[in-house]
Amino acid sequence: MSDSALPAAHLSEPPYRELVESGAGLICTHDLSGIVLSVNRAAAERLGYAAEELVGRSLRDLLAASVREQFPQYLARIATAPRDEGLMLVVTRSGEQRIWAYSNVRCQDGGAPPYVLGHAHDITDIKRSDARAGAEEALRSVARLALATAHEINNPLTVIIASLQLMAARGQVPPAATGAVDRAVRAAEQIRDTVRNMSRITRLELSRQAPTLPPLLDLRRSSDSQG
Repeated sequence: MSDSALPAAHLSEPPYRELVESGAGLICTHDLSGIVLSVNRAAAERLGYAAEELVGRSLRDLLAASVREQFPQYLARIATAPRDEGLMLVVTRSGEQRIWAYSNVRCQDGGAPPYVLGHAHDITDIKRSDARAGAEEALRSVARLALATAHEINNPLTVIIASLQLMAARGQVPPAATGAVDRAVRAAEQIRDTVRNMSRITRLELSRQAPTLPPLLDLRRSSDSQG
């Protein structure tokens, strides 16, 4: 008796076969060592292969190199639990990485060796859309904070610069302090440039620094500094 609701043998019978073969999602079977026993045509084509090219290969070969070391853990789970679900990062024949959500069931028909009936669908575009939305919200949050901070700094900074320049113009700065006042004005103007960049953030660019340091926002590269 199969652990799944629909034994894999039924998938080769009408009316299931055409549905399986043409379905956009991956429908496959593999043994408990991960060797592909069958795979639907449409999914194989999405990966850039003919179905016959995948049969007999390890499912591990289709995973991105960065996640292949996790494959034995998956095999251990599905060998002991009736079902396993999650995400897998696959690589097409052309080298493109895609994210698939899978739901696999361990099956055993009669006295035959156990196998896994797998179903997966491509969620790459959804994940990318979510990532873009998250990045856009992060940009809006940083820009709002930077604009508010720039406003709070800019007004008193303008007063400081104007006061120092007025004192110098009126000769109210002692000769011994002239150099210090000039340096203070230049430093304040540099701060004003930084504040101006804070109010013009259009993207999030991190500063290039030692890997041991926490990431910091590069204001100049993150802002529209033209004009």
